[in-house]
Amino acid sequence: MKKIGIIYKREDELIVNTAKQLVSDLAADYKVLLDEKKFKGLEFIITLGGDGTILRASKIATKMDIPILSVNLGGLGLMSEIMLNEISVAVSKIKAKKFKIDKRMMLEVGVATRSSRGIKTIKKSLALNDVVIGKNEIARTIKLEAYLSERLIASYVGDGLIISTPTGSTAYNFAVMGPILPPNAHSFILSPICPHRAANRSIVLNNPVLVRLVKGQEILLTIDGQTKISLLPGDFVSVKPSKLVTKLIRFKDYDLWGLLRAKMGWS
Repeated sequence: MKKIGIIYKREDELIVNTAKQLVSDLAADYKVLLDEKKFKGLEFIITLGGDGTILRASKIATKMDIPILSVNLGGLGLMSEIMLNEISVAVSKIKAKKFKIDKRMMLEVGVATRSSRGIKTIKKSLALNDVVIGKNEIARTIKLEAYLSERLIASYVGDGLIISTPTGSTAYNFAVMGPILPPNAHSFILSPICPHRAANRSIVLNNPVLVRLVKGQEILLTIDGQTKISLLPGDFVSVKPSKLVTKLIRFKDYDLWGLLRAKMGWS
């Protein structure tokens, strides 16, 4: 029997019960797994929750090359494909191969620190939405330097920096007036957070970028709003487009602009 997995918002009791009910509802066609540690050889993964649940699922699904069927049980749901009452129809379409794959660019993120033995990588991860270098303290500012091929692009003094994918361009990047990229774009965005210099603006890049923390205390690197890593002055954050992509199951063309009109009041 073919297997599918469900990734769900475990903090929400209603969603937890919904996941358990789906195990029963889909039992005739699939062996349904809820334990993410046992995910292997799945046909697809169902996510129950909001965009945050999709971001969490992307880390698992991408490495296994498994597509995601996203069910919106959260708030805005810009990335989600269907509502809960559409699951049975959606599964039937998947069985009949009547769906499309929406491939979303991811960022490969590395964190390195300088020691007496040279530069040492301490963390690697993937981001579907964004990478944020920000501060915990209210009054202090951060100084960052961004490099392309060892050439300085800009120095940033302010509250931090957002490095966003096209998917994440409508998230935190959008809140700081960064540009929106089409979902299928292959570029990423650097957007300063509350920069002290008015000349510091968002820029769009294709090539790997290296960001160095020059000055700041209690600085956090946040990946997709979930993974958090403390940074110290002199630490480096490398970001580049990943060879891996997140695959989202779609039954119609993804209309970002229509969603923005409907959900963000653009009409």
